Amino acid sequence: MTEIMLILGALLLSAALVLAFRRPTAGTVSAYAGVWAMRASGYCPLSTQIMLFWAVAVLLVVSIEMARRQPVTVPLRARAFIAGGALAGAAAGMAMWQTGAIVGAAAGVLLGVVAYSGISRFRDYRALWQWSLAAGFPAIITMTLVALCMEMLMLKS
Repeated sequence: MTEIMLILGALLLSAALVLAFRRPTAGTVSAYAGVWAMRASGYCPLSTQIMLFWAVAVLLVVSIEMARRQPVTVPLRARAFIAGGALAGAAAGMAMWQTGAIVGAAAGVLLGVVAYSGISRFRDYRALWQWSLAAGFPAIITMTLVALCMEMLMLKS
């Protein structure tokens, strides 16, 4: 059973990385489910407090998305820059455990927005701020959950 949960967790975390670029909120839910499956397999021994913290963060993202009257439409290219920046930042921040992954992912989102605005010559800063919140907050949580799970797998082995 542990191997099945390990494989399921790996598949869910892989899907979360893909969904972070397409549908950020779904990526967040998939990442949390993947971490939960990895924890159930025994290969990712996270405490109940950490799991509860991330459950609240995922519920907050889902609640914000459901409470919006109209969804914020973020162009695919901007989402790619935002999620890619979060992925790179979380990977760089993994050296400093969970806090480093969070800070790195947040810095990556901001750098991704800056890079997108520079390449596309988009100067509507209000829209950029909305995009960085609408696509960045779920990307930060998704990439941090994936990084946290990877750190625990490396620690376990």
